[in-house]
Amino acid sequence: MTTSATSLHAALDVDPGRLPALLKPVIEAERDRSDEIRKATPTLVEALRSAGAFRLLTPRELGGFELPLACALGIYEEFGRIDASTGLLVWNANFGLCAAYLPEAGVARIWGEDPDPVIANSGRPLPAQPVEGGFRLTGRWDLLTGVDSAEWISLIAFVQDGDQPRLTDAGVLDLRVFFLPRDQVQVLDSWHTTGVRGSGSASVVLDDVFVPDDSVLALGGRARLDGPLYRIPAASLVIPGCAAVVLGVARGAVDEVAHLVGEKRGMDGNLLSAQLRVQSAIAAAEASLRAAKLLLLSAAGDLDAAAAAGSEPGLELRGALHAAMAHAGQVSREVLVAMYELGSSTSLYTGNRLEHVFRDGMAAMQHGNVAPMHFELAGRVLLGLDPASPIV
Repeated sequence: MTTSATSLHAALDVDPGRLPALLKPVIEAERDRSDEIRKATPTLVEALRSAGAFRLLTPRELGGFELPLACALGIYEEFGRIDASTGLLVWNANFGLCAAYLPEAGVARIWGEDPDPVIANSGRPLPAQPVEGGFRLTGRWDLLTGVDSAEWISLIAFVQDGDQPRLTDAGVLDLRVFFLPRDQVQVLDSWHTTGVRGSGSASVVLDDVFVPDDSVLALGGRARLDGPLYRIPAASLVIPGCAAVVLGVARGAVDEVAHLVGEKRGMDGNLLSAQLRVQSAIAAAEASLRAAKLLLLSAAGDLDAAAAAGSEPGLELRGALHAAMAHAGQVSREVLVAMYELGSSTSLYTGNRLEHVFRDGMAAMQHGNVAPMHFELAGRVLLGLDPASPIV
C-alpha cells in the first residue's frame, strides 16, 4: 500500500485529537468482523492509516504529528473506549517514533518509499548474535499486533556476548530494536484467544535472518533528531500506551452498563437505573477511571514538560509513570468486574456488547505493561534504589 502525498497532507490538516470520533463509525462497523477473522479488516486498517492514526509519534519531517506523549495517550484511551482491539492496534502501530532514533540510512529504507508504513512489533526479547555489519536473529517472537497488515517488523532482542547476554555499563541487558521487512519472517496462525481477537497479535518465526546495523537502535540510546518528544527515552514513549487503552476499554464498559440499566428492569418491574446501588456503582466507576486517567496523563505530562525544557526526564518522573501505568491496570480491572456484575445475566451472552467489552478488557490487562510489577519498579525509584531495568 502506498499513501499519496494528497492524503498525507490532508491527514495533517486534521486535529489528531478528533481522530477517534471521526473514525468511530468505521471502527464500529468493522469490529465484529475483525473479531471473527482474528485480525483487523483491511477496511479498518486502511481507514486508520489514511487518517493518520498510525502517525501520532512520527517525526513531522516524515509527515507525522509528533504529538506530546500525554496527547497521544489521551487519543489511545478514546480508541480503546470504542474498541479494545483497535485501541491496541493504534497504540502498537505508532512505532514511527523510531525514525527519530534510527540512522538516516535505516530511515530511508523503511520510510523512503512509503511515508506511512505499518510496523508490527514484539517486546519479548530473544538473543541477537552480532556479526560483521549487523546481527543475525533466530527464534519465535510472539504478540505482534497487526502483523498481517504490516510491511515492516520490529523485534526486541538482547545482544549475545559469546554464550552470555551482553550487559550495558549500567548493568542491564543490552536491548536493541531490530527492523526487517515482513517478507523475511514466517507469520504463524497463533492468535486463537478469548479476547481482543481483532488485534491480530500473531507470532513470527525467524531462521538466521541478517539485520544491518543501520536498521537497529539501542533501546536506551539518544535520538538522532532533537525535539521535545524525542528527549524522552523511547521505552517511556511506547510502554504507557497499553495503560491508556485499558482505561478506555473500562470506560467503554461503563458506557454499555449505563445504557443497559436505562432499559433493563429488575424483579420489581422498575428500571435498574432507579436502584441506589446501581447509581452508586456507576458513579464510583466513573470517578475511579477519571482519577486514574488524570494520574496517567499528569505523569506523562511531567515527562513532556521536562523534555520541552530541554532535558531528558529524570528517573523520578519515569518511575512515577510506571506507577501510574500499574494503577491504571488495577483500576480498570476493578471497574470491568464491577460492570460485569451490574450487567447480571446480560453479561453472559455472546453477541452482547458488554460481554465482548469484558472479555476484551480482561485479555488486554494480561499485558505486562499494566502488571503490578510496575509498582515494584516505581517503588525502587522512590526508595533511591536502582530499578535495574532497561525500560525505566
